[in-house]
Amino acid sequence: MFDNLFKSKKNEFNDSESKSEIINIIALLIEASQIDGTIDDQESEKIIDMISKYFEIKIEKTKEYYNNALLIQKDNVSFHNFTSKIHKNYDYEKKLDIIEMLWEVVLVDKIVHDFESNLMRRIAGLLHIKDLDNGRIRKKVLNKLS
Repeated sequence: MFDNLFKSKKNEFNDSESKSEIINIIALLIEASQIDGTIDDQESEKIIDMISKYFEIKIEKTKEYYNNALLIQKDNVSFHNFTSKIHKNYDYEKKLDIIEMLWEVVLVDKIVHDFESNLMRRIAGLLHIKDLDNGRIRKKVLNKLS
């Protein structure tokens, strides 16, 4: 599913727009990683690794984007800002890929806290992702981790 994630989008935008979109997605992933109260190293590493691979950017640059996203995410009182931009800029298939990334972050510790489950339902709703697709992706990620 992730093989072509963002590759077509990547070529359509200039560097500053691509950077902004990447940081926006990272900020949403950070939101998912900290909803249980902490961002552990495993979740941070997972986010950096996924973004680096999907956007085909170097780890150092991804870490820079991650740090920028941390600052932006801390200043926001709601993740709706991130989801509205994603909903506006991405088609359904790419939004499914983002949901899969979110589930990978949430499930990296193989434990789903109530807050995480609630967050994923809300994000899926804001991205207009069908409950069936959200559940299917969750099971897919759980199977990958088993």
